[in-house]
Amino acid sequence: MLLLRLIRLCLLCVVLSTIPSCILDNPVSEVPVPSEFDYNYWLLSHWYLYNEEIKDTSFYEGKVDNLYKNLSDPYTQYIPSIKSEEIEEQINTSVVAGDIGVELLLNVQNEYPLFIYRVYPSSPASNAEIERYSTIISINGIDLKGNEAYTTYQKELSTHKNILLTVKKNNVLDTFSLKKENVLIPTIFLDTINGVLFISIESFKPYTWDQVNGSLGEMRSILEKTKEVPLLVLDLRNNLGGHLNQCIGMADLFVSEGILSSRTYKQINANGKTALFTNTSMATSGDPGEQGDFLLFVNHNTASCGEIFTAAVAENRSFTIIGEKTYGKGVGQNTWKTKDNGLAIITNMFFKTPNGLIYNKQGIQPDVVCDKVSYDCIFDYINTNTLLKAKTKNSVYYDSFLRPSSSSSFTFGGAIEYILE
Repeated sequence: MLLLRLIRLCLLCVVLSTIPSCILDNPVSEVPVPSEFDYNYWLLSHWYLYNEEIKDTSFYEGKVDNLYKNLSDPYTQYIPSIKSEEIEEQINTSVVAGDIGVELLLNVQNEYPLFIYRVYPSSPASNAEIERYSTIISINGIDLKGNEAYTTYQKELSTHKNILLTVKKNNVLDTFSLKKENVLIPTIFLDTINGVLFISIESFKPYTWDQVNGSLGEMRSILEKTKEVPLLVLDLRNNLGGHLNQCIGMADLFVSEGILSSRTYKQINANGKTALFTNTSMATSGDPGEQGDFLLFVNHNTASCGEIFTAAVAENRSFTIIGEKTYGKGVGQNTWKTKDNGLAIITNMFFKTPNGLIYNKQGIQPDVVCDKVSYDCIFDYINTNTLLKAKTKNSVYYDSFLRPSSSSSFTFGGAIEYILE
C-alpha cells in the first residue's frame, strides 16, 4: 500500500504540473482527481521497460486504448473493469468456474471418444467416486459419439447446473448425478506412462488446490513422495508461465546452490526518478529435488516462467532438455489495479539465465531435438541410454489420446511478479 500511495502522490504531481508544488497539508478535495487515462499514462511513462516509446499525451487523444495499442511489446495491455476481475482470478488461481472436476482426453478412433484422464481432488466428480480412465457414454441423456462428442459435452456442461453423467469402465456402466461447483484444480500432476514417471508442470500459481503454497507446495509434496524414484521427467510442454516467485521457488527445490535467475527491472528510486535495478535470485539447500535424475521436456509453448524454471535447473544441474526450442519470452510484467478498477499489465523487466544468457525472442534450445514432441521422444531417448533404461519398467501408455482444445486457456501467461492495489 505504501508503494501505491507513492504512485498516487507522484501522479498528482505530474497532473498538477501548473502548480508550483504538491502541498501535502492541503485538503485532498482541492486536488483534481486524475483520470483513468492520466493514471495509465503515468504508469507507462515510469514503469514500462521501453518507455522511450511513450509520446506526448496529445498523441493519444485522451484514450486509454490508444496508449496501449501503439506499443511494440505484445504483453503490455489494459484490461477494462468489466473483465479485470475474471483476468485477475486467472492470473492468481487455478479455479475453474462451474465444473464437475474432470480432465478429458479425446480418442477420435473410438465410438465414444471422450476419456476421463484425470479426476480432480475434492471436486464433484471425485466426491461421487468417478474413476479415472473411464469412457464417457452420455451427458444428460445425450449420447456422446463421433466428432461432435466434445462440442456436445461442453454445451451441456455450460448450460446446466445439474449434470447426469454416464461412464463406462471395464464394461461396467455407471450413472452419476453431479452438481457443478467452482473447482480449484492442481497445477502439478504425477503420471506413470510406459514405466516412466512424468511430473507435469502446467502453470505457476499462488492459489491452487494447495490453497496455502500454490504450485510450489504441490511440487514439494510430489517430490517428497517420489524421493526413491530413480528417474523423473519434468514435463513443461505448453506451460505459459505464471507468478515469478512460484517458478523461482520451484526451481530452488532442485538446486542447492548458485544463481537461479537474474532480472533487470524499472522502478522509481529514492529521488522519484525511474531507474534500472538488477535482482539475482540465489538457491538455498535442503530441498527434496536436489538428488536424483531428471529430464526436462519442453516445446514451443514453454514460455516465460516455464523458461525461467527450465534454464535454472538445466544450467545448475545439467539436466538434459528434450523437445523443441522454447517460446522465447524473456520479459516479465507487473500488474496494477487502476483508478477505474481496470488492470494495467505492463512489461517492466527482462531476465537472464544463471549463465547470463538472454533468451527473449530467441528461446532455449534443447539438447535433444524431437521431430514430434510426444512421449515417444522421451522413450526413444531413454531406450538409447542404458543407465536410464535400467531405471524404468513397463506400464501404461496413453499417447494415442489428445487433449481437446479449450477456449478458456489464458493467453497472457508470463512472469507476473505481483498485483499492486
